[in-house]
Amino acid sequence: MEQEKKQGGQVRKRRKTKLEILEEGLPHFEQFIESRESYIKALETTIEVLRRDNMNASTNNLAIRSSIDELVAMQRMSNSVSTSAEPDEIVHALMDLTRQVIPVLESDIFLFDGKAESLMSLASRPSDRLQHEAEHQLEAGIVDWVIAEKKTVVIPDLEHMVSNTSSRNFVIVPLILRSTGIGIYIIHTEKAQQEFSNQDIQLLTVLANQAAVGVEHWRTLRQLVNANEEIKSSHAQMIQAAKLAAIGELAAGIAHEIKNPLSILLLHLDLAQAGKPLPNWMEMFSAQVKRLSDITLRLMNFARSASEDVTLDPLSVTRVIEDAVAIVRHEFRGGQIEIELEFAEGLPPVRGNANYLQQVFLNLLINARDAMTDGGRITIAVSAAAPGVRITFGDTGPGIPPAIREKIFKPFFTTKGEKGTGLGLAICSKIIAQHRGTISVRSETGSGTTFTIALPVWKENQA
Repeated sequence: MEQEKKQGGQVRKRRKTKLEILEEGLPHFEQFIESRESYIKALETTIEVLRRDNMNASTNNLAIRSSIDELVAMQRMSNSVSTSAEPDEIVHALMDLTRQVIPVLESDIFLFDGKAESLMSLASRPSDRLQHEAEHQLEAGIVDWVIAEKKTVVIPDLEHMVSNTSSRNFVIVPLILRSTGIGIYIIHTEKAQQEFSNQDIQLLTVLANQAAVGVEHWRTLRQLVNANEEIKSSHAQMIQAAKLAAIGELAAGIAHEIKNPLSILLLHLDLAQAGKPLPNWMEMFSAQVKRLSDITLRLMNFARSASEDVTLDPLSVTRVIEDAVAIVRHEFRGGQIEIELEFAEGLPPVRGNANYLQQVFLNLLINARDAMTDGGRITIAVSAAAPGVRITFGDTGPGIPPAIREKIFKPFFTTKGEKGTGLGLAICSKIIAQHRGTISVRSETGSGTTFTIALPVWKENQA
């Protein structure tokens, strides 16, 4: 019995221990529940914060993307400012860009004239209001300060303030090119002075710098155009000088050629005055007068001033050669020089200028004559050679030494001493190049010289 009581007591003791354990664990369990609720609340709070942060980040990303898109658009537009070829294009493109930054009533670029003593508008139709403001700020020393400090300033429009309640301002931005001030950019705007941000000023400065590059590009292009016009004018003058030189070299022969029909006419006039009968006198007079007319007409056409622009038309190259030969034939006969013409049949018209090509052919004829002091033969051959026409001028002279051959097309190189100008073959080469053709020489000492010219044929769709 006692043993059973002992065992029962132990059982009761174990049950008490479990209750005690439950009682002791209950507070910890409740604490765990509270902690879990707190954790869940904290987690919910964290999720909410993260959600808000994510929304803000998305908004910021959209703003960043929008800003990037605007910057890319402005960069593309700014390229149009820096690469514009006309002053008005620069001004208008810059105004459009400026409107992306601040509201613009009107704007203009003013460049220093000479020693920065005055400002000239870049626009073809400048604003009187902006011109007055630019001159006023120049006299007041504001422009000098802006250029010296390389800073943008915002100045109130005092005239507007007197009669209106709203404010207007002038923004003066320096135009700086390689650390040198070349002018200013003036903007008339309704934006209040206190509303201008550093970003606004920085963007306007960047745009003005792009405009300065555009101004330099325009000035450089204008200088190149002027230089090209001067070169064309000088080239035309050189061609004209070479023409006159050629006429001078042919003067004796031309005078003799004119003298012959004049002598015939004078002789028949003397016979008529003496009462001698003149059979067929009308035909004779008509033939000699026509001969004189042809000579003078050829000379006038050849000697007329060279145009700065070479106009190319369809023409018969053989006709141009015949006209050139007609000018020199009489003189060449007196020098025991024969001219042979070998023209292929059915030749297509070439793309050329008759007056210019005649000068080339006359120069080649004169050079051949000068090379054959004891007489000789010049053979001029014309044949079709795809994709154009080939012309050869061959003489039976002594030829050109190899050391000289490479120099004959260079300006001012001559083997004629004081008699030569050194322009003949150089101008021939230039003229043929303008005709999109080629000229070359083949010569051996003692075996004569042959110049070969290739000219493109005329095509209907050519301008």
